[in-house]
Amino acid sequence: MVSACHLAHSEMLAAKSIADELESLGRAELDDLTNFLAGQSDWMCGGLLIEACRAMDHVQVMQGFGRPAGEYLPAPDFDLLTRGWNVLLGLLLPRVGKFTGIPIAESTEESRHFVLSLMHAAGRYVMLTDAAERMRNGMVEGTATAEGFELAISEPTLVDFFHDQVDRARLVELQSKFRAEETSPDGPAGSALRAEMAEQVFPWELPCGVMIGYTSTRNIDAAFLNFIADSVLDWRGDAGIHPDAKLEGCTGADLVTTAHMLLGRYLQHVIYVEEARKRFPDVNHAMSLTIWKTRSELIAELVAIGTPRKLAAAVIEIVTVKSGDAAFFLKEHTPSFPMLIEIADGYLLMPISAIFRNPFKHIRMLREAASQAMLNSVRVHHERWMADDLCSLFQGNRYQRMPGQTKLRTKGRVITDIDAALFDYVTGELVLFQLKWQDFASSNLRTQRSKAKNFVESVENWGRQVTSWLEEHGVPELCRALKVKLPAGELPRTVRLWGVGRSNARFRSLGYEGGPSVLVLTWPQLIRLRYEIGPGADVFTQIAERVLLETSQPIARSPIPYVMTSRGSQIVFKDIWSSLDER
Repeated sequence: MVSACHLAHSEMLAAKSIADELESLGRAELDDLTNFLAGQSDWMCGGLLIEACRAMDHVQVMQGFGRPAGEYLPAPDFDLLTRGWNVLLGLLLPRVGKFTGIPIAESTEESRHFVLSLMHAAGRYVMLTDAAERMRNGMVEGTATAEGFELAISEPTLVDFFHDQVDRARLVELQSKFRAEETSPDGPAGSALRAEMAEQVFPWELPCGVMIGYTSTRNIDAAFLNFIADSVLDWRGDAGIHPDAKLEGCTGADLVTTAHMLLGRYLQHVIYVEEARKRFPDVNHAMSLTIWKTRSELIAELVAIGTPRKLAAAVIEIVTVKSGDAAFFLKEHTPSFPMLIEIADGYLLMPISAIFRNPFKHIRMLREAASQAMLNSVRVHHERWMADDLCSLFQGNRYQRMPGQTKLRTKGRVITDIDAALFDYVTGELVLFQLKWQDFASSNLRTQRSKAKNFVESVENWGRQVTSWLEEHGVPELCRALKVKLPAGELPRTVRLWGVGRSNARFRSLGYEGGPSVLVLTWPQLIRLRYEIGPGADVFTQIAERVLLETSQPIARSPIPYVMTSRGSQIVFKDIWSSLDER
């Protein structure tokens, strides 16, 4: 009889063997791509980067706008392309900037297909090595087959892996209901504007093909700044760039305001190209999407609309990706599409793909990786910012708000602190908050696990310390420390301890689970529940009940099977990609 221990050991060895094979296949994909590019001239690599931007811009527009119908890529293939983008960019960046001007050639269906194949190979490298790492950590299960391997998400991972991203999606859906149609280029105002824009487009003949040209007006420029304003504010908050953050040559407010001007132009450009495509079907649509300008031209445009020259130059410097940034993109595989790429000295590519993912998060991650000073200047504002936003959710005379940090002391020694507190005069509930603005944007699993461990341990430790302090000093002393104004001297009926993660809060899938002393929830979940519950008589009780209920319910999803071939091996991803069925 085979013992359970022996069987488990055999399964571990089999999983390790499969993980090693997957990683080997992934590394081989990267080696092939690296060797191919090594045989190309710097000029050719510059051309490949331009074509990669064009191809990605075209694919993003087709996926994001869905026009014309039928040009979607299957979700796994699109995901592989976006995963491979960072790697291809990292490989090509060191080869650009060594020539004068921009290597321009006509973009054709064949040339775009070629660079997409390079991107897809890079995506296979990312996916295979990531699957291997997740197998080693018990998040993915694999079995060997005659043709290759079959991979699926492990049962423990399904417990909470999708909850945090569903929280974000639910909040976006809720917010969209409150935003006016005037803030969308597809709303009534956008339709009227499109008709005006359609009259301003014309074919622009160049030696390398027929592109799209257009004239514009100030009212159109202003409309597109309005269309993208909500997204810019959401991106700023999600990236954690406070207006007062001191960056290199500008503040966070300067960066966001100036980038807003550029992003409005990007969205405007996309719509112009769409309208031109309807009128002039023979123009090179894909080639027309990616913009390029000299640095001096771009600075002059920003100056013309009121941006001080020194500030315009500083912001462009921060958001421009250069050859020296290659190492970041090779290491960080979370898809990020720069607003500006220096293709040669003084020449900048302007990929419109930047409007499809949060560009500020990419900018922050890139600059923080190279500068501890930048990291500190951005993060110093986070806790107070989050506390202020928290208190703004509970306005009115019903609530007493305490956004300032309160230190709990015993015999003069600080035991722990409370980041914010809220007191409900109606129900007598006092909620104490531990606010965690940790960044889980990195694709690196070790980084994710490290931050998950830190989150769970610090929140649980905080809960134990607060509970212990309360047992020693009592609720009256807590109220004095917080300076709670008690109605008729009555003490709070209930004291709740909540830990709020800015983006993520549930980590059982990564191997870390908190205890019962602290209720953990994500910031998007808290905002959504506050709006959904509304001014109820027992708001905090209902939020707590809903959090526990939602966390215990599995996320409804539909697996998207996908078959990948690498080095003659067939890798079947049974459910690594999923369509979430939540509302």
